[in-house]
Amino acid sequence: MKTDRRRFGLAMAAGGFAMSSGWASGARAADRKGTRIRKVEVIPVGIEFRTAFNIGVGQVGGKGLPGKYVYVKATTDDGHVGWGATTTVPNWSYETVEAVVGTLEHHLAPIAIGRSPFEWNALKKEMDARIRPAVSNGAPFAKSAIEIAFLDLAGQISGQPVHALLGGKVHDTLDLCYAVSIDEPDAMAAEVARWPACWCFKVKVSGDTDKDVLRLRAISDARPDAVIWLDANQSYQSIALERFLHAIAQFDKIRCFEQPVRSEDWLGMRRAREKSPYPVAIDEGCFSSFDVARMSRLDAADLVVLKVPKSGGVTNCYKSAVVSEANGLGLLGSGLTDAGVSFMAAIHLYSTLDLLLPPELNGPQFLTSMMAEGIQQDGVTVTVPDTPGLGITVSEETLRAHQIKVG
Repeated sequence: MKTDRRRFGLAMAAGGFAMSSGWASGARAADRKGTRIRKVEVIPVGIEFRTAFNIGVGQVGGKGLPGKYVYVKATTDDGHVGWGATTTVPNWSYETVEAVVGTLEHHLAPIAIGRSPFEWNALKKEMDARIRPAVSNGAPFAKSAIEIAFLDLAGQISGQPVHALLGGKVHDTLDLCYAVSIDEPDAMAAEVARWPACWCFKVKVSGDTDKDVLRLRAISDARPDAVIWLDANQSYQSIALERFLHAIAQFDKIRCFEQPVRSEDWLGMRRAREKSPYPVAIDEGCFSSFDVARMSRLDAADLVVLKVPKSGGVTNCYKSAVVSEANGLGLLGSGLTDAGVSFMAAIHLYSTLDLLLPPELNGPQFLTSMMAEGIQQDGVTVTVPDTPGLGITVSEETLRAHQIKVG
């Protein structure tokens, strides 16, 4: 019995994932070869936006205002190279590009050196010891970049795509949801008309009830066939929300209302859920599986928005999905205008889940370059790769050409 309990404990410590035969054989091969991480490089880059992207808490990027991303290049002693990446959006969450680079270079990269690419559970445990999760999650964007690089390497060494390391995909392709930046109603209507293949849009609203209703009316008239995923990005005050909730009941294509109030206002979220004509989704207020459990007990939302960076990586994001489903909550997948590496990490994860709407991954919509080759996308439909690792090629020369100075 003691032996059985010990085995059960080890299985649970692995995050609840079943180890595939490919993963197991790859891990054994890595051990036989003594494959270890020899070097970790941190490369901050700037990526230009095609157009302005405005959300309820401010501008994410635009012409002359490139997005700031941080790439991780992990090299093993036998020459394999794995890539990880994260975005930085400090007006969405606290990790600036300076913070991510400093955390990676001084705290996380050093503890990755000498590890097998298959030891990501132990790596996560030590990262959390170095940067304590505290109330919710500690430096999750930086941790996410490291873990993605480990998963990319593990997939390459085992000959498996990342989704196979998570138990395997259930979808061969994923349609994407694109975002509609806050603007004048006519401009937002023109944006949804630009993407005829896109049948679901995440529509950003500003906290101004009268203007937001005009925006929704213009969008609905321009694309009466399209489903609307409404997102306030914390822009409404909970005490002043009721008028807007009453006004939007007229729009029958709205499927959910995401993060209407401030991230820390959990009781305001519950008030919104009680009054909303549509299911309420939590995003900025829910970074970890522990947050999901707490939010479920408070009845603060109907849906959970998954994001790889805020979760601290792919596997932690998967844990949030498991806890959400166990508590009867629906799943939505999203991102933060991810470029190729983190975009593809999300694609692999979301291919293993049943999401209620197409994942909102708008990097191809807004960015002038995805900084990767091999992404198979037709319109808004992305094919999930079956090639080892992330299944894409990163041009280090291109990355270096876009490298920015930090500090």
